[in-house]
Amino acid sequence: MMKELFGGKIFSIKKEKEADNKNKNINKNANNKNKKEIKNKNIIPKQPNKQNQQIPKFIPTKIIPIQTYSKPTLIGLTNIGATCFINSTLQCLSQTEDLTNYFLNEKNKNKIINENNIALKNKNENQLSPAFHELINKLWEKNASNNKSFSPNNLVKIINEMNPLFKLGEAGDSKDFIIFILEQLHNELKKSFNDKKNTPDPLDQYNKDNTLQNFLYEFKSECSIISDVFFGIYETTNVCLNCKKNYNSKNLNNPICYNYGIFNCLIFPLEEVKNMKLKNNANQIMENSNNVVNMNDCFDFYQKNELFTGDNKNYCNICQQLFDSIYTTKIYTSPNFLILILNRGKGKKYNVKLDFPEILNITQYVMVKEIPNIIYNLYGVVTHIGESGPNAHFVASCKSPVDGKWYRYNDAIVNSISDLKREVIDFGTPYILFYQKNK
Repeated sequence: MMKELFGGKIFSIKKEKEADNKNKNINKNANNKNKKEIKNKNIIPKQPNKQNQQIPKFIPTKIIPIQTYSKPTLIGLTNIGATCFINSTLQCLSQTEDLTNYFLNEKNKNKIINENNIALKNKNENQLSPAFHELINKLWEKNASNNKSFSPNNLVKIINEMNPLFKLGEAGDSKDFIIFILEQLHNELKKSFNDKKNTPDPLDQYNKDNTLQNFLYEFKSECSIISDVFFGIYETTNVCLNCKKNYNSKNLNNPICYNYGIFNCLIFPLEEVKNMKLKNNANQIMENSNNVVNMNDCFDFYQKNELFTGDNKNYCNICQQLFDSIYTTKIYTSPNFLILILNRGKGKKYNVKLDFPEILNITQYVMVKEIPNIIYNLYGVVTHIGESGPNAHFVASCKSPVDGKWYRYNDAIVNSISDLKREVIDFGTPYILFYQKNK
């Protein structure tokens, strides 16, 4: 289901031993209760109930989770050669609260730097997660001046060596980059977990429960911070029309073949979404104009029924030949942080405008609802300016998890945003949207 990609190099972080020694001294002097508080909360321990008992002094490390920040760190990223598509994406990932808290948390540093399973097992030359760890800690450096910028040379160099799509000095695409970096970080940081007690029965794709259990067993065996934050599950159904017509004679309980998979982003091809909307509203007057689609249109397109016929017929394992079939994709569970890509195709201008909200409700499009209403809040937008190619430019607009205000990250320059609709929603061409789920 999830394949290994590329390789990695371990990078050392200065003063790691010094920080470890500080933590050891703290733990020696703390009682069991205070040890737990220090480990979990990274704050000064509360006064013990026993009198005359010394309170161990807590020495904070440089790495402190987002909740302890009194103001956002507005640090830009230097453009080191057509890297605006990388910079804008990294800024949005940096404002993803759960992800950044993981990389800022001191207790996770050893997992990222020294215990990465890709480096230990495969001994690859390049490794991305330590460089990403370094970048997050630079972007969240405390007491840094607002006009400060950081050059992501280390991270970009490794990316260049890993993937030929991202050569330094050549224009790239934020869509390709977000897909690459999430998959790479997941593959590096995932931890295997084998539950031999709950091994599923042999796969039967015409049995929904059996297919789902087989998938969940495989999915849960390899989880990471990336899967915790960004992964959702989709369900596909494929109905062979010949099986549907004759499934009783084939000893099938139903003619539906089930499959499950994971996604870390959803891609909406806006031209196709618009065409479907025009077709569905052929005898009606469309709202606003023919070139405007909304989020409901996009999710309707994502889960539409597709007829595979003619040259696109599917091979049916039951019939053992090609037959017409109906294929449908639905969101089974939604991720904690939802990434939406508004695809237009290479070298094209947007002829379609997407009306996207700051608050997004997708309850009706999710099969398993762990909460009554599945609502997301917009916190990041990658905006594309111009056509694809050497003259294209990408900027990020992000809502800080510290003060709840919006800022624009244009490579090394960071400015505040006063009007969300005018300066984010209606600015340039929104390309990638980042949403956080209400909990």
